[in-house]
Amino acid sequence: MMDDDLIAAALRGESPEWPPKSDPATVVERAVYHGVASLILAKAPQWPGAVMTALRSRAIAQAMWEMRHRMIVTQLLSGLTAAGVRTVILKGTALAYDLYPDPAARSRGDTDLLIAPADLERARAVLRDMGYVCAFGLDQIDDGHLQEPWTVTTADGQSHDIDLHWQVLNAATLGPVITLSDAMDNTQPLPRLCLHAQAMPRVQTLLHAAAHRATHVTSPYFVGGAIHYGGDRLIWLCDIDLLARAFTASEWDDLCKIAAERGVGPVCLEGLQSARVHLGTPVPLGVIDRLTALPAGPATTYLTGSRQVGRAWQDLGAKRGLIAKSEFILARIFPPEPFLRAKYPDLSQRPLPLLYLRRMIDFFRSRGSSSK
Repeated sequence: MMDDDLIAAALRGESPEWPPKSDPATVVERAVYHGVASLILAKAPQWPGAVMTALRSRAIAQAMWEMRHRMIVTQLLSGLTAAGVRTVILKGTALAYDLYPDPAARSRGDTDLLIAPADLERARAVLRDMGYVCAFGLDQIDDGHLQEPWTVTTADGQSHDIDLHWQVLNAATLGPVITLSDAMDNTQPLPRLCLHAQAMPRVQTLLHAAAHRATHVTSPYFVGGAIHYGGDRLIWLCDIDLLARAFTASEWDDLCKIAAERGVGPVCLEGLQSARVHLGTPVPLGVIDRLTALPAGPATTYLTGSRQVGRAWQDLGAKRGLIAKSEFILARIFPPEPFLRAKYPDLSQRPLPLLYLRRMIDFFRSRGSSSK
């Protein structure tokens, strides 16, 4: 897409001239979809004033959200630490306070926290005591789930979301790719966030970033309330780019070794290659050669070669015991009502059976690699 190429060129610092046929409103829309409004502003391309004004407005709104969200996350981490719950921050917030010069430039809508399964009840108690509400209702959470969304509403009426995880990657099949020990050993401190903030080691963070974008080829994500599919968001490639630029030689070596052990060499390669193409990410040639030579393991097949039905079948196989398998099947066929109404906002006021029918149609529908 021409507009996406224009945005990527700006992120590379190439200061591309404005194409005469580009529509300002469409470029702004695509920049917001890609989550890179603030990053484009930092590159200061010579684009029409209306475009830069619109991007600046988005960036200011994100910065204001960031100020409030940082306070909320800091308070929550303090509460969890006091209760003896160890947490590791995942994804956007971890990267924002580790590698982005301005944390507000890493756009996102929530913070993902990882805890040990044994700490789940204590973590829930802290969240409830601090005014958070589980979006699905705890009576609707079963053993097939590996995360749950919590929301707190501040005095000014704004909502802030926390995704609580007890497995790094939210699929039973992918549990061995990044284990709890991988995530919680040798953590990376995030002093710019707060004293209690910790992130995964950068090697695991890059592995997670590559797997996360691959997951969304067939699993939906939301931007501005709209459903999208695909791994093409530039903010995800910016994450990979910053990680790659920060890697040491030993970290590159560790990445290749772990990718070989966990069978995800092609997943890492695709993420790094995409970042190279779009953002000029520097990747040592030896790393490219090593990852290219790695065979695809079950996790790669799950991430890159399976439709939703295939993924569900593999996740079912990863469950141990008849009860766990039954709960998983039931959760996939009849997920919580709030989940369905959030997933299909255009049908949110329609009868619940209609939403279940839509889910079944989507479940068996093939997904491409582009957003919808």
